[in-house]
Amino acid sequence: MKVSEDRYEKLVQEFLSKKRIALWGVEDAKRDPGQWVADRFRKLGIQVIAVNPEFTDEASQERASSLTKVDPPVEAVLVYVDRPQTMEAVNDCIAARIPLVWLHDALSPGAAIPEAIDKLRSADCTVIPGLCPMLYLKPVDPAHF
Repeated sequence: MKVSEDRYEKLVQEFLSKKRIALWGVEDAKRDPGQWVADRFRKLGIQVIAVNPEFTDEASQERASSLTKVDPPVEAVLVYVDRPQTMEAVNDCIAARIPLVWLHDALSPGAAIPEAIDKLRSADCTVIPGLCPMLYLKPVDPAHF
């Protein structure tokens, strides 16, 4: 099932209105684009929890190995991974009962695959399939024009 343009815009605005989100797939490397995305959200006053199965869980809750380890839970998740990791992230979202999941998919093949979309929807998650939130944050950076 495809999302209408009007519905997509409403979901994007709902996601961007959240105050506490997770970014699933951030890596430790300073040059990791996920770090830059997380920083953009933080500059807007949004609390971002970085999630990666390779992370150790930190009491500060700035990062975690799984969404199920984040307490209190986040309001939404941006799945920011390559396709081979998508279903691991989706299963984590479902296990943590995340109500709103954005499957990033922009210039390179990302997480918005039919299997992931269908599985999340069957678990009563609202899904934003594809594109990148950076296209909607003002000002839009030059890489996203």
